Amino acid sequence: MKSVRQTYKGPITYASLPFENVNWEPFDFIGIDHYRAAQINDKYADMLNPLIAQGKPVAIMEFGCCAYQGAEHNTGQAFNIVDIKSLIMHRFPLLSRFVQPCLNGQYVRDEALQAHEIIESLTVFDSVGVDSAFIFTFVYPQNPYNENPQNDLDMASYSLVKFYEDGKHGTTYPDMTWEPKEAFDVVGNYYNDN
Repeated sequence: MKSVRQTYKGPITYASLPFENVNWEPFDFIGIDHYRAAQINDKYADMLNPLIAQGKPVAIMEFGCCAYQGAEHNTGQAFNIVDIKSLIMHRFPLLSRFVQPCLNGQYVRDEALQAHEIIESLTVFDSVGVDSAFIFTFVYPQNPYNENPQNDLDMASYSLVKFYEDGKHGTTYPDMTWEPKEAFDVVGNYYNDN
């Protein structure tokens, strides 16, 4: 930390995971990834209290939810619905024409659920005095949207917008290769109202 302080004069933090035991003394902000899950929803806010009590600003470095029914049960692992075998096979030049990346089961797209989970998290953060929170993530081109639900990797993405492959453009912002999901507007409205 001393060598960092010698060359960088701005505030410093670290994006920790909930199970890490970090000495926050040398840091300016306390930073933690904090995803909701069904088994911790009743204590989600309480988990932040020991960090808030340390008297430093607390930043939620990463949180969010994917856009499919059931993602709310374990938002931190909700991305694990991609069939890894199809993803790997698609990366081989000879196979890529024949193997389309797909999901590992049947899932139902639910952008309203994603929006709801993000707003619920933001509401908790505000209620306990969190300084700042970073939604994971704006766009995730690695998991593009597809009209075929089996190939809609965007369901396994935390992004606020769905990414289009092959240069296709959205309708809301015609110059962009993405289209806002429901969470995009809901988050904007949340910050306009607060």
